[in-house]
Amino acid sequence: MDFKNQWKLVKDENRKMKDSADQRIWNGLESKIKSRNSTKRILWAAAVLLPLFTMMTLFFTGNEMNSSGHQQMVFRTEKIQKEFTLSDGSIITLEPESELKLTENFGKKTRNVSFKGKAFFSVAKNKALPFIIDANGFKVKVLGTKFLLDQRSEDKKVYLKEGKVKIDYKGHTTFLLPKETWLADKDGTEKHFYDQDVVRTFDFNEMKFGQAISQLEKTYNISITYPQHYKENIIDGDITGDLGKVIKTIGFPFNLKTRKESENHIILEK
Repeated sequence: MDFKNQWKLVKDENRKMKDSADQRIWNGLESKIKSRNSTKRILWAAAVLLPLFTMMTLFFTGNEMNSSGHQQMVFRTEKIQKEFTLSDGSIITLEPESELKLTENFGKKTRNVSFKGKAFFSVAKNKALPFIIDANGFKVKVLGTKFLLDQRSEDKKVYLKEGKVKIDYKGHTTFLLPKETWLADKDGTEKHFYDQDVVRTFDFNEMKFGQAISQLEKTYNISITYPQHYKENIIDGDITGDLGKVIKTIGFPFNLKTRKESENHIILEK
Protein backbone atom coordinates (compact mmCIF):
# COMPACT_ATOMS: atom_id res chain seq x y z
CA MET A 1 0.00 0.00 0.00
CA ASP A 2 1.44 3.40 -1.00
CA PHE A 3 1.91 6.21 1.47
CA LYS A 4 -1.06 8.18 0.19
CA ASN A 5 -3.49 5.31 0.60
CA GLN A 6 -1.99 4.45 3.99
CA TRP A 7 -2.45 8.01 5.20
CA LYS A 8 -6.06 8.05 4.00
CA LEU A 9 -6.78 4.78 5.79
CA VAL A 10 -5.34 6.08 9.07
CA LYS A 11 -7.25 9.35 8.68
CA ASP A 12 -10.53 7.48 8.10
CA GLU A 13 -9.93 5.29 11.15
CA ASN A 14 -9.19 8.36 13.30
CA ARG A 15 -12.38 10.03 12.06
CA LYS A 16 -14.40 6.92 12.95
CA MET A 17 -12.85 6.87 16.42
CA LYS A 18 -13.51 10.59 16.84
CA ASP A 19 -17.09 10.25 15.61
CA SER A 20 -17.61 7.32 17.96
CA ALA A 21 -16.18 9.28 20.90
CA ASP A 22 -18.26 12.33 20.00
CA GLN A 23 -21.37 10.16 19.88
CA ARG A 24 -20.62 8.70 23.33
CA ILE A 25 -20.06 12.17 24.77
CA TRP A 26 -23.24 13.45 23.16
CA ASN A 27 -25.22 10.48 24.39
CA GLY A 28 -23.87 11.09 27.89
CA LEU A 29 -24.81 14.77 27.81
CA GLU A 30 -28.20 13.98 26.41
CA SER A 31 -28.77 11.42 29.16
CA LYS A 32 -27.84 14.00 31.83
CA ILE A 33 -30.10 16.62 30.24
CA LYS A 34 -32.99 14.18 30.15
CA SER A 35 -32.30 13.22 33.75
CA ARG A 36 -32.29 16.88 34.82
CA ASN A 37 -35.46 17.61 32.85
CA SER A 38 -37.10 14.56 34.39
CA THR A 39 -36.06 15.75 37.85
CA LYS A 40 -37.41 19.24 37.10
CA ARG A 41 -40.69 17.76 35.90
CA ILE A 42 -40.97 15.68 39.06
CA LEU A 43 -40.24 18.71 41.25
CA TRP A 44 -42.68 20.85 39.28
CA ALA A 45 -45.38 18.19 39.55
CA ALA A 46 -44.75 17.90 43.28
CA ALA A 47 -45.00 21.67 43.68
CA VAL A 48 -48.35 21.69 41.87
CA LEU A 49 -49.85 18.56 43.39
CA LEU A 50 -48.80 19.06 47.02
CA PRO A 51 -51.14 22.01 47.67
CA LEU A 52 -53.89 20.11 45.84
CA PHE A 53 -53.38 17.04 48.01
CA THR A 54 -53.31 19.30 51.08
CA MET A 55 -56.60 20.95 50.05
CA MET A 56 -58.17 17.56 49.40
CA THR A 57 -57.02 16.36 52.81
CA LEU A 58 -58.49 19.44 54.50
CA PHE A 59 -61.73 19.06 52.53
CA PHE A 60 -62.28 15.46 53.48
CA THR A 61 -61.28 16.18 57.07
CA GLY A 62 -64.10 18.72 57.26
CA ASN A 63 -66.65 16.23 55.94
CA GLU A 64 -68.31 13.25 57.55
CA MET A 65 -70.54 10.39 56.51
CA ASN A 66 -73.83 10.09 58.34
CA SER A 67 -75.58 6.80 59.15
CA SER A 68 -77.44 6.75 55.82
CA GLY A 69 -74.21 7.06 53.86
CA HIS A 70 -74.72 10.68 52.79
CA GLN A 71 -71.77 13.02 53.04
CA GLN A 72 -72.11 16.03 55.35
CA MET A 73 -70.15 19.23 55.65
CA VAL A 74 -69.48 19.89 59.33
CA PHE A 75 -68.48 23.17 60.98
CA ARG A 76 -67.35 23.03 64.61
CA THR A 77 -65.89 25.34 67.22
CA GLU A 78 -64.12 24.44 70.42
CA LYS A 79 -62.87 27.23 72.67
CA ILE A 80 -63.20 30.28 70.45
CA GLN A 81 -65.87 31.92 68.30
CA LYS A 82 -65.53 31.41 64.54
CA GLU A 83 -67.25 32.80 61.45
CA PHE A 84 -68.09 30.61 58.45
CA THR A 85 -69.43 31.54 55.01
CA LEU A 86 -71.61 28.85 53.44
CA SER A 87 -71.87 28.07 49.73
CA ASP A 88 -75.18 29.99 49.46
CA GLY A 89 -73.57 33.15 50.86
CA SER A 90 -75.00 32.82 54.38
CA ILE A 91 -72.64 33.84 57.18
CA ILE A 92 -72.75 31.86 60.43
CA THR A 93 -70.94 32.97 63.58
CA LEU A 94 -70.56 29.94 65.84
CA GLU A 95 -70.01 30.47 69.55
CA PRO A 96 -67.56 28.12 71.34
CA GLU A 97 -68.51 24.43 71.47
CA SER A 98 -71.10 24.66 68.69
CA GLU A 99 -71.69 22.55 65.59
CA LEU A 100 -73.45 23.06 62.25
CA LYS A 101 -74.00 20.22 59.75
CA LEU A 102 -74.94 20.67 56.08
CA THR A 103 -76.14 17.84 53.85
CA GLU A 104 -74.34 17.17 50.56
CA ASN A 105 -77.09 18.80 48.45
CA PHE A 106 -77.11 22.01 50.49
CA GLY A 107 -77.82 25.00 48.27
CA LYS A 108 -78.91 22.82 45.34
CA LYS A 109 -82.17 21.15 46.29
CA THR A 110 -82.52 22.26 49.91
CA ARG A 111 -80.92 24.44 52.56
CA ASN A 112 -81.48 22.08 55.46
CA VAL A 113 -79.00 22.01 58.33
CA SER A 114 -78.77 20.56 61.83
CA PHE A 115 -77.41 22.62 64.70
CA LYS A 116 -76.18 22.30 68.26
CA GLY A 117 -74.94 25.16 70.44
CA LYS A 118 -75.27 28.91 70.02
CA ALA A 119 -74.78 31.01 66.90
CA PHE A 120 -75.73 34.16 65.02
CA PHE A 121 -77.16 33.47 61.56
CA SER A 122 -77.08 35.94 58.69
CA VAL A 123 -78.98 33.95 56.07
CA ALA A 124 -78.76 34.84 52.38
CA LYS A 125 -82.15 35.42 50.76
CA ASN A 126 -83.50 32.65 48.55
CA LYS A 127 -87.30 32.45 48.22
CA ALA A 128 -87.08 29.17 46.33
CA LEU A 129 -85.00 27.43 49.01
CA PRO A 130 -85.97 28.15 52.63
CA PHE A 131 -83.17 27.84 55.19
CA ILE A 132 -84.38 25.22 57.69
CA ILE A 133 -82.56 24.49 60.95
CA ASP A 134 -83.15 21.34 62.97
CA ALA A 135 -82.19 22.47 66.47
CA ASN A 136 -82.79 19.14 68.23
CA GLY A 137 -86.27 19.70 69.63
CA PHE A 138 -87.51 22.57 67.52
CA LYS A 139 -87.15 23.84 63.96
CA VAL A 140 -86.46 27.31 62.60
CA LYS A 141 -87.42 28.26 59.04
CA VAL A 142 -86.35 31.46 57.27
CA LEU A 143 -86.00 32.79 53.72
CA GLY A 144 -83.34 35.39 54.44
CA THR A 145 -82.81 37.12 57.75
CA LYS A 146 -80.57 37.72 60.76
CA PHE A 147 -81.17 36.05 64.11
CA LEU A 148 -79.55 34.56 67.20
CA LEU A 149 -80.21 30.90 68.00
CA ASP A 150 -79.40 29.40 71.39
CA GLN A 151 -80.05 25.68 71.45
CA ARG A 152 -77.56 24.88 74.21
CA SER A 153 -78.94 26.80 77.20
CA GLU A 154 -81.57 25.44 79.56
CA ASP A 155 -84.02 27.91 78.01
CA LYS A 156 -84.03 27.44 74.22
CA LYS A 157 -84.12 30.82 72.51
CA VAL A 158 -84.41 32.53 69.14
CA TYR A 159 -83.92 36.30 68.88
CA LEU A 160 -84.83 37.93 65.57
CA LYS A 161 -82.82 40.98 64.55
CA GLU A 162 -84.39 41.56 61.14
CA GLY A 163 -86.64 39.77 58.68
CA LYS A 164 -89.09 37.04 59.65
CA VAL A 165 -88.72 33.66 61.35
CA LYS A 166 -91.03 30.68 61.67
CA ILE A 167 -90.55 28.37 64.67
CA ASP A 168 -92.09 24.90 65.02
CA TYR A 169 -92.07 23.50 68.55
CA LYS A 170 -94.09 20.52 69.75
CA GLY A 171 -96.76 21.00 67.08
CA HIS A 172 -97.10 24.72 67.71
CA THR A 173 -96.00 27.36 65.20
CA THR A 174 -94.76 30.85 66.11
CA PHE A 175 -93.84 33.70 63.77
CA LEU A 176 -91.40 36.29 65.08
CA LEU A 177 -91.11 39.96 64.13
CA PRO A 178 -87.90 42.03 64.31
CA LYS A 179 -86.61 42.59 67.86
CA GLU A 180 -88.78 39.77 69.16
CA THR A 181 -87.59 36.77 71.18
CA TRP A 182 -89.05 33.28 71.35
CA LEU A 183 -88.18 31.16 74.38
CA ALA A 184 -89.00 27.66 75.61
CA ASP A 185 -88.04 27.04 79.23
CA LYS A 186 -86.89 23.78 80.81
CA ASP A 187 -90.51 22.73 81.39
CA GLY A 188 -91.38 23.24 77.73
CA THR A 189 -93.42 26.39 78.34
CA GLU A 190 -93.25 28.83 75.44
CA LYS A 191 -93.25 32.59 75.55
CA HIS A 192 -92.22 35.40 73.26
CA PHE A 193 -91.45 39.02 74.04
CA TYR A 194 -90.06 42.22 72.53
CA ASP A 195 -87.13 44.56 73.08
CA GLN A 196 -88.08 47.48 75.28
CA ASP A 197 -87.83 50.00 72.42
CA VAL A 198 -90.41 48.18 70.27
CA VAL A 199 -93.64 50.15 69.78
CA ARG A 200 -96.84 48.23 70.55
CA THR A 201 -100.50 49.14 70.97
CA PHE A 202 -102.18 48.17 74.24
CA ASP A 203 -105.90 48.00 74.94
CA PHE A 204 -106.24 49.08 78.55
CA ASN A 205 -109.94 49.95 78.41
CA GLU A 206 -111.62 49.40 81.78
CA MET A 207 -108.60 47.44 83.01
CA LYS A 208 -107.21 47.17 86.50
CA PHE A 209 -103.81 48.78 87.02
CA GLY A 210 -102.29 45.48 88.19
CA GLN A 211 -103.51 43.69 85.04
CA ALA A 212 -101.98 46.38 82.82
CA ILE A 213 -98.66 45.99 84.63
CA SER A 214 -98.78 42.20 84.14
CA GLN A 215 -99.39 42.68 80.42
CA LEU A 216 -96.33 44.94 80.12
CA GLU A 217 -94.21 42.44 82.06
CA LYS A 218 -95.22 39.67 79.69
CA THR A 219 -94.81 41.74 76.51
CA TYR A 220 -91.30 42.94 77.37
CA ASN A 221 -90.14 40.12 79.70
CA ILE A 222 -89.44 42.41 82.64
CA SER A 223 -90.37 42.79 86.29
CA ILE A 224 -92.23 45.91 87.45
CA THR A 225 -92.57 46.82 91.12
CA TYR A 226 -95.29 49.31 92.13
CA PRO A 227 -97.30 50.33 95.23
CA GLN A 228 -99.79 47.50 95.73
CA HIS A 229 -102.62 49.76 96.88
CA TYR A 230 -103.01 50.87 93.23
CA LYS A 231 -103.46 47.30 92.01
CA GLU A 232 -107.27 47.41 91.79
CA ASN A 233 -107.51 50.94 90.41
CA ILE A 234 -109.07 51.16 86.95
CA ILE A 235 -107.33 52.70 83.97
CA ASP A 236 -108.98 53.33 80.60
CA GLY A 237 -107.68 53.86 77.08
CA ASP A 238 -105.64 52.56 74.14
CA ILE A 239 -101.96 53.41 74.42
CA THR A 240 -99.37 53.10 71.64
CA GLY A 241 -95.67 53.36 72.35
CA ASP A 242 -92.56 51.60 73.58
CA LEU A 243 -92.22 50.37 77.15
CA GLY A 244 -90.93 53.68 78.49
CA LYS A 245 -93.80 55.72 77.04
CA VAL A 246 -96.55 53.26 78.01
CA ILE A 247 -95.44 52.81 81.61
CA LYS A 248 -95.17 56.56 82.15
CA THR A 249 -98.64 57.05 80.68
CA ILE A 250 -100.39 54.53 82.95
CA GLY A 251 -98.47 55.76 85.98
CA PHE A 252 -99.30 59.43 85.42
CA PRO A 253 -102.83 59.42 86.98
CA PHE A 254 -101.31 58.10 90.22
CA ASN A 255 -98.31 60.42 90.11
CA LEU A 256 -95.92 57.47 89.86
CA LYS A 257 -92.37 58.03 88.62
CA THR A 258 -90.27 55.46 86.80
CA ARG A 259 -86.92 54.25 88.10
CA LYS A 260 -84.88 51.59 86.29
CA GLU A 261 -83.36 49.30 88.90
CA SER A 262 -81.70 47.08 86.28
CA GLU A 263 -82.10 46.15 82.63
CA ASN A 264 -85.07 43.92 83.43
CA HIS A 265 -86.46 45.52 86.59
CA ILE A 266 -88.44 48.78 86.75
CA ILE A 267 -89.77 50.43 89.90
CA LEU A 268 -92.80 52.75 89.97
CA GLU A 269 -92.78 55.00 93.01
CA LYS A 270 -93.94 58.36 94.32
